[in-house]
Amino acid sequence: MTYIRFKGMSFFKQVRTEEAARALVWKTKFEGKEFVCPNCKSEKYWEFTCEPEIRKCQGCSKHVRLRTGTMFENSKISMLNWTRAIYFTMSSKRGISALELQRRLELGSYHTALGLLKKIRHSLLQRDSKYQLSDSIELDGTSFGRAKNLNQQEVMVAIETKSWIDAKGNEKTKAGFAKVIVANETRENAEKFISKNIKPGSSINTDAAQAFIRSQVKGIDLDYREMDSKQEKINDWLPWVHRFISNAKSWIIGTHHGVRAKYLELYLAEYTYRFNRRHDPDSLFHRAISAMSQADPMTLGRLTA
Repeated sequence: MTYIRFKGMSFFKQVRTEEAARALVWKTKFEGKEFVCPNCKSEKYWEFTCEPEIRKCQGCSKHVRLRTGTMFENSKISMLNWTRAIYFTMSSKRGISALELQRRLELGSYHTALGLLKKIRHSLLQRDSKYQLSDSIELDGTSFGRAKNLNQQEVMVAIETKSWIDAKGNEKTKAGFAKVIVANETRENAEKFISKNIKPGSSINTDAAQAFIRSQVKGIDLDYREMDSKQEKINDWLPWVHRFISNAKSWIIGTHHGVRAKYLELYLAEYTYRFNRRHDPDSLFHRAISAMSQADPMTLGRLTA
């Protein structure tokens, strides 16, 4: 699918009405096409003036609803406000808080804005779960939150690293995709994380944490080093994963002033999704619309449980 890239104010010029917002989501739902019947694959349809979120297949007469089978399902929020919420979330490197989103969309309730953000973040989490890391990987664990507030949560982070040669012929590395899991740092959790998110044949660099050095995953070569408090040594062995962790913590504090442990996974999903597509920021909004359109429906009740 070719993603639309919005720069500056172009989004607000192109998506100004509910009709324009629906048209964008229809085309994103069907990966660039106006319509594809899920039953007979016909691309011809009828529209209903009184029901603009329903299209009827000309091939088999199936009624297809815009929101059905997406993260928009059962939502009473207009598509215009949905697209604006997604744009505000993805167009800034620092994201947006629920309070600021409520103000910009002129929503009557803070909890409505928070619900929109939860659904957006869960869609991003679902989309990134489809990918695996490969080749050279940095793996490390950390904690978010404060133990004294009983709000501390352990997290494991893995990042691909790619080698390249600069103009002077020096070999350097750069970060590729990242994967994050919110879970206690145990051998069992580490093995599950590695098996699910890292392709066989990859090699992992990590520290000497017992959960990692005791992990055994078929097809994965794991190397570790003892780390001390010297930042230079840490940056030499695990530079990219430590930079990711540091920036993620700064983002959560700076934008959201901390988060509750039970919702940390969703916040990190947003941060990781943006990090993984940092080289094409203008497409982030449309990619997120696509993630929402392809995500499994989920009620706010399940997201807050």
